[in-house]
Amino acid sequence: MHFQKRIREEKHCRIYLYMIEEIRASKALTKSGIPLTDFTVNPYVGCTIGCKYCFARFIGPFKYSRGRWGRDVQVRKNIVSLLRKEITHHPKRAVFLSTACDPYQHIEEKYAITREILRILISHRIPVFLMSKSVLIRRDIDLLKASEGEARVLITVTTDINDVRKILEPGSSSFEERLATIDMLIANDINVGVFVGPVLPMNAARVAFELSRRVEEVHIDPMNYIFQVRDIYRKYGWQRWLTGDAFENVKEEFSRLLKIN
Repeated sequence: MHFQKRIREEKHCRIYLYMIEEIRASKALTKSGIPLTDFTVNPYVGCTIGCKYCFARFIGPFKYSRGRWGRDVQVRKNIVSLLRKEITHHPKRAVFLSTACDPYQHIEEKYAITREILRILISHRIPVFLMSKSVLIRRDIDLLKASEGEARVLITVTTDINDVRKILEPGSSSFEERLATIDMLIANDINVGVFVGPVLPMNAARVAFELSRRVEEVHIDPMNYIFQVRDIYRKYGWQRWLTGDAFENVKEEFSRLLKIN
């Protein structure tokens, strides 16, 4: 892959370097295998958040890109115009935004493709689910409010330990930032839930307590595709967190304060 653009950002004294290629998609809406929705839209191939455990590293279009996960991203530059055409024939069934990348990854701040997709879906009264671990979703609170309940947001929370987050989710927002995002969404009467997955090394009692102050239930998932992170966990002495017992312990801790679904 030849990446045509380099984007250099400086935030909080840290330099982020992304390699970007603008491509043309053949369609916007694709069938979704996720129980929540029938369709999905993925504005980007690749993700600058760079989660080490993400299935999209080896399942889906990114594996054919020869890019480096967490740095190299293909931007589906024409996906908004495609969606405008396709939406006229769409059966008004729920759309997930998105399944193969975080729709609010860093380059969304520049391209604003997710925002335009969201605007189109809401204007056609199509139910939309968004899942993100990025504070950039706050930018679109105006659109989410305008959806009048048609849009549901899931904020992903995986750990409260900054060192763990920086290693396994190097481009993600902090635990505290995600809690603040949940607070902002709730304050604006936006339908928001929490997805705890995959469970990373954490202080489960603290995470459960903080979430219980904001929501009544959470969905919780174990680490899938363990082979992607086994060496990292071994390096930092986190091996027990890959066991079923560790996951069940977290579920038990959460169930004291929250409904688990």
